[in-house]
Amino acid sequence: MFKVLYRCNRTIERHINSPLADSRRRYLEHLAAGGASPSMMRNAAALMYRAVQLLDLETDRPVKRSEVERAAKEWAGRAYPHAGENGANTAEGDFRHAVCAWLKHEGRLLEEAPKPVPHAQKIDEYCAAMDKERGFSPATIDTARWYANLFFRHLGECKLKQLRLVDVEQFLESLGKKGWTRNGIRSAAHYVRSFFKYGERRGWTKRGLSGQIHGPRVYRHEDIPLGPAWPDVQRLLASTEGSSKNADIRDRPILMLLAIYGLRVGEVRRIKIDDIDFAAGTLTIPRTKQKRARICPLTGEVAQAIQRYLDDVRPQSPHRELFLWLAFPHRPFGHGGMYGIVAWRMKKLGIKAAHNGPHSLRHACATHLLAQGLTLTEVGNHLGHSSVNATRIYAKVDMPMLREVANLDLGGLL
Repeated sequence: MFKVLYRCNRTIERHINSPLADSRRRYLEHLAAGGASPSMMRNAAALMYRAVQLLDLETDRPVKRSEVERAAKEWAGRAYPHAGENGANTAEGDFRHAVCAWLKHEGRLLEEAPKPVPHAQKIDEYCAAMDKERGFSPATIDTARWYANLFFRHLGECKLKQLRLVDVEQFLESLGKKGWTRNGIRSAAHYVRSFFKYGERRGWTKRGLSGQIHGPRVYRHEDIPLGPAWPDVQRLLASTEGSSKNADIRDRPILMLLAIYGLRVGEVRRIKIDDIDFAAGTLTIPRTKQKRARICPLTGEVAQAIQRYLDDVRPQSPHRELFLWLAFPHRPFGHGGMYGIVAWRMKKLGIKAAHNGPHSLRHACATHLLAQGLTLTEVGNHLGHSSVNATRIYAKVDMPMLREVANLDLGGLL
């Protein structure tokens, strides 16, 4: 494998004659079998070679993740002319990712057990009830679990029956000191209150405590959704048009689905290859917020962008999700994985907006459709809203129309 990756005999000999050469070779073969590019394998080979030296890996001993973390910091901070050209954080992350993946593949990475969360069993029961009794979506249940874990990690070991309102208030206050917004603190209060309600039913907590838990007041439509202006969205889409770069070819249909269809980022992540019917010209949006699929027409330009991505760029993978990471091991995007695609491209183009993530394109889509004269019901149907009240907020953000009204010469009307 080293002879395939390198042409310089000295480099080949250095890799072959260093400790754990067989182990490093096996991992490179694993990468090759998964479709990794030669440049990616050379990078992994170089980092594994340095890890052998930094971690003193003369034998097949187990390695703690904390050891890899320390070596990654040492590697990123090394005194070398080109060491920081991609940034210390990038170098540290690349080292950590490559070395941990290698050691994990070889069964030598010792994962340190996370510190247990107090009342973890009770939290599991609460989340199971959310699923079986109330039918909440997996995303909502994961969010509830996250907030419950955050709350009990803050409190530490304690008896549920002894919890008081002041404990919850101190928790919410600590979030404010960390810079959380009022909306974020309100969400935390909502999920903590939900846990206490369930706890009261089960006899875990004091009765009536849940009714006293209130987050900060947030006024309706206080934070109106502000996406980029539509000309900026058009610039964003145009930046990927006709490009031969793999990332641009993949990102173009993602951006189009977010901006033109106004899809939620979770809906885009969950689209599978089987959800696209090129012959019928339809796209099935699975597992929407209302827990039912909806079928949308597949426009010609979007169909062409998806087809090009499938034909030229999408890696071979057992995963059926449409959009995958281009880097090995070519997994589907996780929660938040698409944020960087939108935010980085907006920043690169100098697009300024209150928010830069994927959801800002959904806001821009809604505002643009209203400006074109569509009714709230029509816009709501396009966005997949179950109620017109969810769409009404966008009627407040047509700033050009408001300015036009503000600039009227009221003259004789006063």
